[in-house]
Formats: sequence, structure tokens, C-alpha cells
Amino acid sequence: MKKALYASLFASAAVAAMAFAVDSGLKPGENVTPFHPTHVSGPLAKTDKCFPCTFQNRPQVQVWVNGDEMDNVASIAKSLNTAMGSNKDFKGLVVFLTDGASKSKLSEKIAKAAATPGLGEVGMAVLDKSDESVKAYKINLDAKNTVFVYKNWKVEQKFVDLKGDEKGIAKLNEAIKSVL
Repeated sequence: MKKALYASLFASAAVAAMAFAVDSGLKPGENVTPFHPTHVSGPLAKTDKCFPCTFQNRPQVQVWVNGDEMDNVASIAKSLNTAMGSNKDFKGLVVFLTDGASKSKLSEKIAKAAATPGLGEVGMAVLDKSDESVKAYKINLDAKNTVFVYKNWKVEQKFVDLKGDEKGIAKLNEAIKSVL
């Protein structure tokens, strides 16, 4: 009887956890689209060039950040930076979503973070939450981060609220390998 009760409670907890999981972003098989963030660092620094347009069919990762902890974002960004160093065709971009009022303050914070060793290659940019690309990319503003791994403009894998811990980075690295 106790085993059945515990099994029932465990199943209910699992269903409840799934109900609270946040979904965000384009699904695998959908295409990324052009957008123009303000690039703070990386290969497109001090421009608003379109990241997917510039790097075309190359394997790429975009990390859309909305309120995530900077330590978590830095861990993910360092992983992208390492992958960029290992494969010159691969490109990575971290897009920080903001509102117009805090854009310059966030840009300054990102510029300082980008100067950290291990983050010299990865692009970092800011984009207003009201920009039409947020809707086009189906970003849920309740998600702390949404990660797209893609090649030839097509999303291969996505992660929502990716943790920059060992397990999360291993998943991201496997996804990157799959598009290289």
C-alpha cells in the first residue's frame, strides 16, 4: 500500500514539475531569421549587423538571456568561446534582452564581462525586449535563457533555462558537435 502511495505521489510530482516547465523559442526544424542587436563584443562589435546573415550557413549558437545570473551566462559563454577557438567555422552569440532605459548600463556591464579571460571570441549583444525578433524567435520572457543550436539557418536543438554546470555544458557541447 505504501509503495503504491509513494509511486502515485512521485508520478504526481513529476507531472506537476512538467506543468511548470517553461517553453521558449523556435523548435527544432524551424529557421532562424535576421535580426539586428547592438553588438557589444565579439566579431561584430560596435555594429548592429545580423548575426545569422553575416555567418550564413555556418554552425552557430545563439543564447537569448532574460534575467539569468551572470555566473551561469558566463559559464555558457566560455563554452561557446572554447568551441569557437577549436573550430573557426563555428560562431556563438549571447543576446541580452533589456528595456530601453537600462540598455546602456547593461552594455557597459557586458563590455566588462567580455574582457574576462576566456570570453574574447564569443559575441555579446543587447536587444530591446520589444524588438520584433523576440516575437519572431518565440522567446518566452519567463525563461531565463533560450539556446538555439543551428546550421544552415535551421534549428537543430534548443535548450530552455540551460544550466552552466558540468551536465548542462556537456549537453551543449554535444549539440555543438552535432552541427560541426
